[in-house]
Parts: sequence; C-alpha cells; structure tokens
Amino acid sequence: MNSADKPELSHKDQQLQEIEIVEFSSEIYPDHRRVKVTFLLSAFQKNPNASIKLLNQNNDQLTEVNIVNIFSQANEITLHIPVNQNKPGDYRIELDLFYIQEEKIPGADDQVSLKTIPLKSVTTSFTLL
Repeated sequence: MNSADKPELSHKDQQLQEIEIVEFSSEIYPDHRRVKVTFLLSAFQKNPNASIKLLNQNNDQLTEVNIVNIFSQANEITLHIPVNQNKPGDYRIELDLFYIQEEKIPGADDQVSLKTIPLKSVTTSFTLL
C-alpha cells in the first residue's frame, strides 16, 4: 500500500499519535527496596494513562501501578520491591501509555465497555548487586 492508499487520519487521531515519551529512567534507592521511576512526556492535549510494571530477571511481574489521567509532563513515582524479592540480579521496568475510550453497548441502556488505545511503550533496566 502506498501513501496515496492510506486513509487520512482525523485531527483527533493525529493528536492521539503525537504524544512521546521523551525520557524514562529508574534509580534504585540505597535500601534496595525501592526504585524511583521518572518519565517525561511531550506536550499533550488529552491526558494519557500509564501502566508501570517491575519485572525480575525471570520475567516475573513483581509489582504494577496504574496512573489514570496524567496531567503533568514530568512524572515521578516510587515502586516498592516486594519483601524477599530484592535479590541480586537484573530487573526491568516497563512503561505503557494508553487512552481509555468508552463505547456504548448496543441495546444495553446506560452500559458502556472500555476500550484501551495503546500509545507508546518503553523499557528501562537496573541491576541489584
């Protein structure tokens, strides 16, 4: 399919695609029980949501936090590593940005379904010694 065959995006769809994750980093605290996660987003008109997951070297999810309706471009959160899970090794943090869209359910009065619209995803890592 060439560019002439691609459907044009509406202004609303273009806005959804424009948000970028400008910076994403993690820093382990000296107690090896907490991780500071910071991320910077490009300017946006519609507030995104985020899911942040901490995974160990076996790809097991240790913790997850969801942030709804982000209003600031610069964000910082502290993830707590579960008790007895802060063992030496490599860890990964995943950040997924998304929008949630409500859609009315046909034939169901006052009921909606929620649809997740993925935006961007990034990963960072750190090592516990």
